[in-house]
Amino acid sequence: MKVETRNEAASRVVLEIDVAEDVVARAMDQAYAQLVRRVQVPGFRRGKAPRPVFERHVGTETLREEALRRLVPEQYSEAVEQTGVSPITRPSIEIKDGADGKGLHLTATVDVYPAITLPDYRAIRITAEHTPVSDEDVDRAIEDIRDRHGRLTSVAEPARRGDFVLLAVVSAPEGHERLQPGRELLAEVGGGLLPEPVEAALEGASAGDERSADLPGAAQPVVVRVTDVRRKELPPLDDAFARTVSDRPTLEALRDGLREKLQAERTAEEARALRERVLDAVLAQTAFDVPESLVAHEVEHILEDLADRLRSRGLTLESYARALNKDEAALRSDAREGALRRVRSRLLLETVAEREALSVSEEEMRAEVENLAAELKQDVAKVRAWLAEGGRQEGLRETLLRRKAMAFLVDAVSGAGTGGSPPAAAPEPPPPNTP
Repeated sequence: MKVETRNEAASRVVLEIDVAEDVVARAMDQAYAQLVRRVQVPGFRRGKAPRPVFERHVGTETLREEALRRLVPEQYSEAVEQTGVSPITRPSIEIKDGADGKGLHLTATVDVYPAITLPDYRAIRITAEHTPVSDEDVDRAIEDIRDRHGRLTSVAEPARRGDFVLLAVVSAPEGHERLQPGRELLAEVGGGLLPEPVEAALEGASAGDERSADLPGAAQPVVVRVTDVRRKELPPLDDAFARTVSDRPTLEALRDGLREKLQAERTAEEARALRERVLDAVLAQTAFDVPESLVAHEVEHILEDLADRLRSRGLTLESYARALNKDEAALRSDAREGALRRVRSRLLLETVAEREALSVSEEEMRAEVENLAAELKQDVAKVRAWLAEGGRQEGLRETLLRRKAMAFLVDAVSGAGTGGSPPAAAPEPPPPNTP
């Protein structure tokens, strides 16, 4: 066999394979031996028809198709082994007659993992940012809790922004779902539930008032009747409030707890942002082609995740696309940029792990399985058995390896040593009560 390779854009390799005439002849002999035992030729017992008679009966092209069905994959596999190419997709193979009509010439096109030349990431510098939680941050968190525990009470005063108005729709143009004549609803003035002209008209209104507002492009105004004006009364900030909204005995203890929670959330967000900045900085200095097949696969993965999230809310991908005035092709196009970054990040981290000889120990794997079982509230043995199916365990190991590579990069670039999860996702966890 003679094989020549050439590299093309987007990490694609073309293998030009010449198959000798005698190899093709043997494949035709084998095809005849296989088919003659399966096809009944009139006048002959099954398997006994001479080849010339058999070829006239089934056609030479049928015999050739059977020969190529076996020969082409064998020759392609041998060519891959001979050249050391590592395909990541099934090949696209063009079959032609060989030179002077002898033998065969196969042109196989496959995607391969790109060759990545890493930059000197130790020379890159990204400064970690740390912003402590301020008293104002805690105050805002307290006020948010206080607002959620407020009570609406009727007031004999005109409505102002932030008040709630109970109203009845007297009349409205067609096409406004919330503004159906005869419908009663409670809306916050300035809250954005109703069209802005309607909310503006409600400012200063009192119980019993009737207000109208013109909507852009509408043939008739919206007319509403105010039934009641309600204002939110917030609970007093005292120890009793703290005990009502939390397990803290005092207001000061509640503030301390909120400060700890906010600081933990901010630290986690800063670590995530640092990982992204480090990754962006290293990727910016690492140029390599990404196979389109990997990007397409990642796009499908993103859409599957989106479909699962929508399904949990009783929605479908189709209804979501319609709400955005898009079709599924547009959603795929929108997802492509994120998919490309995911693939580039994954390939980069895998290359870093290889260069730095990083590995995941069995002890680290056991710890991660136990963590996963605790998160899912399932038995460790069941989770371990689930991971053993379908290559999930190896997927988890690869995720942990990328996580190590990400932590290494963060430490090398910023000195922060924050580590954390990589942008690549871990294997999907089993559904509840399913190993």
